[in-house]
Amino acid sequence: MRTVRDILSELEKLAPSRFAFPFDKVGLQIGDPSAAVTKAVISLDRSLAAAEFAAARGAQLLLCHHPLIWDPLKSVTSETYAGRVAMTLIRNGISFVAAHTNWDSAQGGINDTLAALLNLQEVRAFGDGAPVAKLKLVAFVPPGAVDKLVDAASEAGAGVIGLYKRCAFEGPGTGTFLASEGAHPTVGAVGRVERVDETRIEMVLPTGCREAVAEAVRVTHPYEEPAFEFFQLADVEEQPIGRIGELINPVPLKEFVALVEASLSTKCLVWGEPSRAIKTVAVCGGAADDEWAHAEGSGADVLVSGEVKQHIGLEASESGFALVAAGHYATEHPGCVALRNALAGVVSDVEWLVFEPRPGEAGRPFIV
Repeated sequence: MRTVRDILSELEKLAPSRFAFPFDKVGLQIGDPSAAVTKAVISLDRSLAAAEFAAARGAQLLLCHHPLIWDPLKSVTSETYAGRVAMTLIRNGISFVAAHTNWDSAQGGINDTLAALLNLQEVRAFGDGAPVAKLKLVAFVPPGAVDKLVDAASEAGAGVIGLYKRCAFEGPGTGTFLASEGAHPTVGAVGRVERVDETRIEMVLPTGCREAVAEAVRVTHPYEEPAFEFFQLADVEEQPIGRIGELINPVPLKEFVALVEASLSTKCLVWGEPSRAIKTVAVCGGAADDEWAHAEGSGADVLVSGEVKQHIGLEASESGFALVAAGHYATEHPGCVALRNALAGVVSDVEWLVFEPRPGEAGRPFIV
């Protein structure tokens, strides 16, 4: 039977926690990692309605895009909104997990889903990303064992650069050693200086994968005492949060807005000249209007987000850039459905449900 820990492990593969911005609160917020899970609910918001929906259906896990616990709680009582939600979950034995900016940024996440709904082509990432601490693995291995070691290190989390996996540098050289009494050298003999052909391997990895990669090298390397080390690299923004792509055919801004409204079942607020031609579209769901300058710098004609603050609407429109506020729920709920589908594909022995509140309730606006 699956546990909360199993779900967290699969979620980490889909939406790595290192993608979450430093200010964010993601992961397990309420519950026991060893608790069994046979039924789970996914919701955009950490609403009381979502908690009650999960309880009514006998779920053991509620996974939300928006975290329940943001600021430290001094108490958990029925006198606060977060307290009432937490108490409902705890009374019913329901664990709570948040996947926020890590799922915004991840491949297949909130913003990839939004780009697909708008039928954007040639989609690529843009914008801010979480700073990720990186290491470089340097290992020395006989030529015949290179592929096996690179495969093992890759499986442990090394060698990922953007959309590329199993990235490694290989360079030839000569290794030398003198085996002492009691050693069992793979090559050569005790008491004799040996010189052997070796290949230097370099691979980049997130700091959090260090122990797993080190163990993979030790297990895979043919030598009794493998030579390898890690070097600290500068932090990098590994996975930008936004997506940018092309419409099949350019359309006026007014016509593009009609496309957004039809695709997302929403109504929009728009900043920009209605007749302006739109070809390159940036998307960043939720409260991401501050990504507009990145979008403009990446060649976009318009940014579609959930919300637009007045001063940003002013700055963008007077800079000749178009903004579309399509609603927080409309831009992010589809990505929650995508998360449900992704998890159902890898954890098929758990029943996955999506909480979709009625219009006008639990954070979902109704459209007039």
